[in-house]
Amino acid sequence: MTTVFFVTGCNKKNKAVVAEVGNEKIHMYQFEDQFVKSIGNNIDSAKKTTLEQRKEFLELMIKLKLKVLDATEKGYLNSAEIKADLESYKKNYLSAFLIDKKVTDPYIKDLYERKKFEIRASHILINLPQTATADDSVKAYQKAKTVIEKLSTGVEFSDVAKEFSEDPSAKGNGGDLYYFTGGMTVPEFEEVVYKLKPGEYNKEPIRTMFGLHVVKVTDKKKRNDGIRASHILIQDQRDSAGAVVDSTVSLKKVNEVYAKLKAGEDFGKLATDFSQDPGSAQKGGDLGFFDRRRMVQPFDSAAFSLKAGEYSSPVRTPYGWHIIKVTEIKEYPSYEKAKDNLKNEFKRSMQYKMEYDKYVAKALADYKLETDKSGVAAFYSKVDSNKVLSTMNIDSLFTGADKGVKLATYNGGFVTLNDLLTFLQSNKEYASSNPNLATLKKMVGDIAAAPVLFIVAQKENIEKDEDYLELMSEYTAGLLREKIDLEEISSKIKISDEDISGYYNSHIAQYTIKDGEKERTRTIDEVKAEITNSLRQEKFVQMEAAYLDGLKKKYTVKINDEELKKAFKD
Repeated sequence: MTTVFFVTGCNKKNKAVVAEVGNEKIHMYQFEDQFVKSIGNNIDSAKKTTLEQRKEFLELMIKLKLKVLDATEKGYLNSAEIKADLESYKKNYLSAFLIDKKVTDPYIKDLYERKKFEIRASHILINLPQTATADDSVKAYQKAKTVIEKLSTGVEFSDVAKEFSEDPSAKGNGGDLYYFTGGMTVPEFEEVVYKLKPGEYNKEPIRTMFGLHVVKVTDKKKRNDGIRASHILIQDQRDSAGAVVDSTVSLKKVNEVYAKLKAGEDFGKLATDFSQDPGSAQKGGDLGFFDRRRMVQPFDSAAFSLKAGEYSSPVRTPYGWHIIKVTEIKEYPSYEKAKDNLKNEFKRSMQYKMEYDKYVAKALADYKLETDKSGVAAFYSKVDSNKVLSTMNIDSLFTGADKGVKLATYNGGFVTLNDLLTFLQSNKEYASSNPNLATLKKMVGDIAAAPVLFIVAQKENIEKDEDYLELMSEYTAGLLREKIDLEEISSKIKISDEDISGYYNSHIAQYTIKDGEKERTRTIDEVKAEITNSLRQEKFVQMEAAYLDGLKKKYTVKINDEELKKAFKD
């Protein structure tokens, strides 16, 4: 396997009502989304929670709703401070939401569908660097053509791979790449592979950064989202250098354990008694959940062929002999449950940067971004394009009047020299670059991207998108909660000297410290700040509880236990 080769229809929202706060409702999808985020996006842990745990979290959402209702009634939404904050957030977030809608969401929907399946494939690699000469390219494509012609005559793929592939592992595995799924290979390769059926190979070579590929799909099947398994490991006898000196003893031992298992003895107890894996033996052999390709191939292949509750016959790996039992299989999640993880995975990939750059480049072209000749001339009249940016104090080269010069224009705006200087202060990626015309144009494009995307987002009516409105509503709620906490609780907390003295005297034991060889008690002046902080926290909790009790008398709160019990069920 070539390790470098692997790079690292949607469900409707469930609008069942889990709680009512005044005239406001908390829907199931809102509860589930917030709850899962609060525990690190672990849906499996969420499914195991009790009704009381769910009600405890729901109470936090109810508190927020109550504060928002009160803040709205008090008119805080119209305060200049909150209006300015919302406008700033909108300017920054609207463009990001546009990218999510136009770049991220379409891709991850395709990725979600591909990840429903895992593919096993073999490939033949013909090396062809991206910087290859025309002659080298011709030779590589001729070699790939020879490979395809040979396959068309019926020669076994593995034999052709051993003869022609320049992947070093092909000699031993016949080009086998083992199982993989969507997002694990480079996009050009994946695009072709997912269109092939088992037994088919591509008739035109695939060009990737690694070279040219001819690939054959050998298996395709539905995949799960990982398995939980336990194992019993019997290690081989090894010498001081780690070399196996006797494998017959371990084989005999594992067969004895396997016979006990077949006779009905408990797997967990056998693992505890006999397994030589120190990390899992005391846990009954439990290895937790893991995905395909996490374990060495023989182990992986055996484990992923088992159903929940089944165990394998002894399996040989470089670590010794294993008996494997699958205890749980995660079902492939719904799109809504998988969406956040897919989005994070995509945004870490090379593909995201490629798709983002492509979208931005089109937007800049559509809005006719062009450099201004006179502005560029003014820039180069004071900047030496042969010097590296980090070696010059570029800001000092220009006067205040210079900074208003336009370097570029686009439909709806322009980029000034001052925009460029501000950009360079916070973007160090260009520090080692010479400010030649190509670099200047790239920097101008980077600067223009945000305002142009904002214009595009407005034109696309992103502000009316249901998901965008909900996210803005969440952000607004957060601002209103902070305002309420400040105005109605924090600002009304008073800490007197008597409060501090009383707290100090009742907690004096915790202020004893070592001072050299002796113990001493810190003075009240030494701990006054931390006592004040502790008292503020205590009083905040007390005053918040009283404040919320008052709101609950004003706004009726209803919790639907029966709906809450149904949470986290696809």
